[in-house]
Amino acid sequence: MLAKAKPESEKGWQQIEAHHLWWVVLILFMAAVFRLYGISDISPPGLEHDEVANWLIDRAILDGRHGIYFAEAYGHEAGFHYLQAFSIALLGDHALALRLPASFAGLLLIAIQYALTRRLFGSKVALLSTAFLAVLFWPVFYSRLGLRAILLPLLSGFSLYFWWKAWCMNDQGSAAGKFDAWLYGRTTSVTLVWFGMAGVFAGLTLYTYMAARAVPIYFAIFILYLILFHRSRFKYKWRGIVIFVFLLAIVAAPLIIFLQSNPGAEYRITEIDAPLRALRSGDLRPVLENSLKIIRMFGFSGDPLWRQNVAGRPVFGPLLALLFYLGLLAALWRWRDARYAFSLLWLGTAAIPSLVTVDAPSSIRMINALLVVTVFPALFIHIIPKFSTKKRTLSTGMAYLLALVLITTHIWWMVNGIFHTWPQNEEVQFVWQAALTDTAVFLDNDSDRGPVAIGGWSPAALDPETMFLSMRKQDLDLRFFGSDSMTLPITTIIVPEPENGARITRPTIRELGSGLEAQLVQWGALPQVMGNFVLYEIEEPLIVQPKHELQATFDDELQLLGFDSAAGGPVCSAEKCSLLTYWRVLSPVIEPRRFFLHAVDDTGSVIVQFDALDAPAIHWRAGDLLIQEYLLDFETEVPLELQLGVYDPSNGRRLPLAGGQDHISLKTPSK
Repeated sequence: MLAKAKPESEKGWQQIEAHHLWWVVLILFMAAVFRLYGISDISPPGLEHDEVANWLIDRAILDGRHGIYFAEAYGHEAGFHYLQAFSIALLGDHALALRLPASFAGLLLIAIQYALTRRLFGSKVALLSTAFLAVLFWPVFYSRLGLRAILLPLLSGFSLYFWWKAWCMNDQGSAAGKFDAWLYGRTTSVTLVWFGMAGVFAGLTLYTYMAARAVPIYFAIFILYLILFHRSRFKYKWRGIVIFVFLLAIVAAPLIIFLQSNPGAEYRITEIDAPLRALRSGDLRPVLENSLKIIRMFGFSGDPLWRQNVAGRPVFGPLLALLFYLGLLAALWRWRDARYAFSLLWLGTAAIPSLVTVDAPSSIRMINALLVVTVFPALFIHIIPKFSTKKRTLSTGMAYLLALVLITTHIWWMVNGIFHTWPQNEEVQFVWQAALTDTAVFLDNDSDRGPVAIGGWSPAALDPETMFLSMRKQDLDLRFFGSDSMTLPITTIIVPEPENGARITRPTIRELGSGLEAQLVQWGALPQVMGNFVLYEIEEPLIVQPKHELQATFDDELQLLGFDSAAGGPVCSAEKCSLLTYWRVLSPVIEPRRFFLHAVDDTGSVIVQFDALDAPAIHWRAGDLLIQEYLLDFETEVPLELQLGVYDPSNGRRLPLAGGQDHISLKTPSK
């Protein structure tokens, strides 16, 4: 049978050994290095759209728009945004200001986990647990992103610390240690205060991240456990627990009322809750499959998404994973001890958000498990000497030598993952827009101040904001084009004021249409690979002379100059049409625009069409040149006419030509 650990709270703060404090300082320093080094320019390799969307909400707060919940970006609880807004107001608009609140939350999580674990299992277990937490990829990763999830385990940690501080006070309400007795006195009101603080922080967790909905579930189950198995102590604490529940409900009430009044605010849940819907219909299979995946994530196969992990990497290395599972079994063996039951129930309820959603195991939806996940291997390492028949001192030294080897190994594993494997992955560079970061650095250091057209992933919405956050120069004339596809080529480019030369960039991992690339090369703009982006420089004034010249003006906004074959041969063959169209911007446009190319048969029926515009009209300037590539594929050879035009996708209105027509017909597409 395992020996029962003595709660550290019974020893008093004054009995912490001095070298333990120095170890805590060392752990915090080490954690700070891993959470702060290079967070704005090394890893992550750029700004993710979610981080940019966060900044837009933060800016709205600084502009006077306040709330407890923001419906933008799939719905965000407001707590973390106020911390980010303060950081931005203090430091400015850039990636460092966005990510520092998460880094500090991750550091404070180390401290609160130490305090909580020390109170429950002693300072030695706490040191081991926090040392592992300081160097694991999982907590380090989320402490380096400008996202709100890392705030959840921090506030949960405060709630649990105050809960256990109240629970561990003696039955008459006086403090367990002499120091606590001197500081707080011997009145039951002290216990009530700590329970009240626990309730306030438990309520505040709901304002951090969606996965916090599992926190009330945990406390409900744990309180029931205490009633069933620790009734004698519960009867002395029930008043404090009532206060805890009351304050939790009071603090959480505004958010609950808001969400009930605005059921559409969390539509993101309906996109990921397929296992939960299956469970409600009586199908247990998805939840059971997720359960197995979650059990395996600690030592076999972890989070499968590159945007949340080195895809598939488990939480622990093989040996530490074994110790985790053994520690889990040890806690199950002692489940009647409230401390072990707490750890098991917290881990189990923290898994619920991933259990009932897709893409399990999800490290971000299980982020509240960080409070206890490293406690289990630390507990087992601590009890290893108790199994030894040799001298206790020798076996204890061997156990802690093992811990040191494990910590060192995981430092190497984490550093390699954070700074090498993860940021160099192509999907990560796509999601974190590494190309825009490199482009910003290049433009900041380049003396040429002429206009630039920048290719990206979200030109209509977030690419301009990303460049604003990434660049020091804010006076360059920028245009944006691109699309949100990682695999399809970009079909439209903007050539800024081509009579004066131009610069164009695109991500290295985003190809231009072959016809667009060939046209730029023909103009002397050879592709120059500059790390994560490709630069094209057109130094001479352009003479645009398409093979099929036209002078068609659409509503005094755009002039169609003509078209060429994109493939170098005929525009159309029996199987496909491929062409480049050249457009001159005549005047700025506020409303959205899109080009259409319809292939119709001799009855006027549309056989196939291509509607797209990878260059949003909000970025057009008078004099700019737009080049659009079209590819149409056919199954059979039919008589064709190509109809080309411009329309407003918000209402379907087509822009008229001078003669009133709403399109131009390309009568000889096969020549």
